[in-house]
Amino acid sequence: MNSKTLGGALVLGLALTAAVGPAAIADADNPAAIVAALDASAKPLASTSPRGGLRDLDAFGAMVAGAKVVGVGEATHSTAEFYTLNHRLFRYLVTEKGFTTFARELSWSTGVRLNDYVLHGKGDPRQILHDEVTGPYALFDNREFLALITWMRSYNAAHQAKVQFMGADLLYPGDVLFDKVLDYVKQYHPGLLGEFTQLYDGLRPTTPNAGEYMGLALTQPLRTRQDHARRATQALKLLQQQGSGGNAEEYRWAVQHARALSQTFTDFAFDQATADGRRQAQEYRDTVLADNVVWWNTTTGDKIQMSGLNSHISYTPIDTMFVPAPMGGVLRRRLGDRFVTVGTSFDQGGYNFTVDKGECPDGSTPAERPLACKGSVAAAGSDYNEYVLDQVRHRDFILDTRTASPAARAWLARPRLTRIIGGGFWSPEQATKVALGESFDVVIHLHTVKAATLLP
Repeated sequence: MNSKTLGGALVLGLALTAAVGPAAIADADNPAAIVAALDASAKPLASTSPRGGLRDLDAFGAMVAGAKVVGVGEATHSTAEFYTLNHRLFRYLVTEKGFTTFARELSWSTGVRLNDYVLHGKGDPRQILHDEVTGPYALFDNREFLALITWMRSYNAAHQAKVQFMGADLLYPGDVLFDKVLDYVKQYHPGLLGEFTQLYDGLRPTTPNAGEYMGLALTQPLRTRQDHARRATQALKLLQQQGSGGNAEEYRWAVQHARALSQTFTDFAFDQATADGRRQAQEYRDTVLADNVVWWNTTTGDKIQMSGLNSHISYTPIDTMFVPAPMGGVLRRRLGDRFVTVGTSFDQGGYNFTVDKGECPDGSTPAERPLACKGSVAAAGSDYNEYVLDQVRHRDFILDTRTASPAARAWLARPRLTRIIGGGFWSPEQATKVALGESFDVVIHLHTVKAATLLP
């Protein structure tokens, strides 16, 4: 079945009937039959820890065979097991499938700084996280994510073939990008340095704290933000007009750094005081996430594991903000079968969420950095996808939604309540309906999880 590319409930229903048959659809209403069908297709996941053996992931390897980009989602932005699972999957893909880049829902400039550490040992990863993994990214500043970055550095120190870190997102225009573009212009086009300096005047971050800068950026008058976007885009076009000239490799990267700056200021230029402006900004952001991943894959030839919230990784919109398609849908259109997407779910457990000020809902004091509280969710109700998944005999498991039995595929094709937790406090009213089989090629389900350990 390939109903991900079809539109409308009627068309989906016809495609589903043709693909799995009426008997399978009838079984989709029989809970015992569904659990048995999922049981037959699910592959056990031995652990979410990156340490130890990886042989149980051979089934996962078969599911993503042939992919150049594998998107791995997270059901919450601040749960330990989703970070360690991403780490474990990346170790497997590096050692068994020749993957060499780990990408994340983080700004391009953050990726540049972290990659300098991963490749060359330059800088302190804790300090980089504290500087730039703030604001909307604040919950990523945790011990589990840091462990992945330090492992990548250790791997590079011991291997000739290197792994790299990439930030695919656009929310922060770090100083490093301005420096790299201007240094390139100074070396190869010194006569244009004054013009580039003028175009970038006033665009650099005005505070060392990325989160504070991102908050201030959107408080500027809309006309000011639109002028910033115009100037950043003009600088990009001016650089593109010069051609590679000297070093073609340096030119490609300088243009991409300039493009990343244009992307950020273009995103800021949407009128996010309106619902339509926020929707446009989100649509633009997800398109850029996909653009940057495709650029990296095309330019470097690296196979990429891309990490982000399930809502970004999904093929289909599973949040009202993700219209008409999230990053996963865009990547599918661009890469076809070379892209495979993996969604995650859990039955019960903990997560962190940010607060502006004051106390946590339980009366405790928020962690100082970021202002964060611990939340937890009980076992899923019977109307949730997670409830049925948790009836499978394996405590944690991997399921290929494309090759599951007809009865399982019929169940997976129907939207049901599902938990997706970004940076805020979650309540049942925020549950969104997801058809797992339409949104993900593979689903990894965990029984219990705990909150990530935020760095002090």
